[in-house]
Amino acid sequence: MSKKKIRRPQQYKKPKTRTLKEWWQDQTAESKKKMLYICIAVAAVIALVLIWYYGFYNDGSLKVRNNAAVGAGENWLIGQRSGGKNSKYYHIADVGDVQDYTVVEGSASSGPATSFSMNNGDYNLYISPVNSSAADMVDSVYPLFGQLVSENGVLGEVKEQESPLGTAKYFSYQYASSAEDGTTSYNQSLVMYAPSSYKDTCILLSVSLAPESEEGYVTEEELLAEAVKGLNAITIVEK
Repeated sequence: MSKKKIRRPQQYKKPKTRTLKEWWQDQTAESKKKMLYICIAVAAVIALVLIWYYGFYNDGSLKVRNNAAVGAGENWLIGQRSGGKNSKYYHIADVGDVQDYTVVEGSASSGPATSFSMNNGDYNLYISPVNSSAADMVDSVYPLFGQLVSENGVLGEVKEQESPLGTAKYFSYQYASSAEDGTTSYNQSLVMYAPSSYKDTCILLSVSLAPESEEGYVTEEELLAEAVKGLNAITIVEK
């Protein structure tokens, strides 16, 4: 009886991987020329994009030199919209003359970001950019003021005020604090956050007074009227 011959399968041999150099050598002269033209065109497009982005693209941020915004006007409200080494500053609004108020001498900001402190003899008015939306700011600070005045003060409800800037949110509070020597200080304020044209950025307007006694407190309507004077003096800068 004859034995059947067993055929064993051939061992799999992984095809040799061609190098880029070998592949290039196998191309025809015409193919090489076409591919070189394509590479040159792609490189040119990438170069143009980079030149445009770094040379011509303007995101609206201000140049800063010697800790000051270059070319900024005295009435510019400048806000910081990022932190750390990559901080960027933007012209948020212009603040004109506020009825009955004068800017407090020596209150100018020391850095690129700006704010305005004013006084009319009875009230203090403070205007500053805030790196958050009006709604988020109210949600964050309103509970804190509630804790502050829980024992010796009164916190008003959050309300809205229509203005040329849009819908602003505000609240007012009264607060009395006693010092170790037995004297009592009284404070009354209205805190308002008005929208700006920049996302997640708003404008703070704070009106405050420090009466000598509780009898010196004014109505919320009177505080609001002072805040509206500030609102009317602000011109939003469109992006």
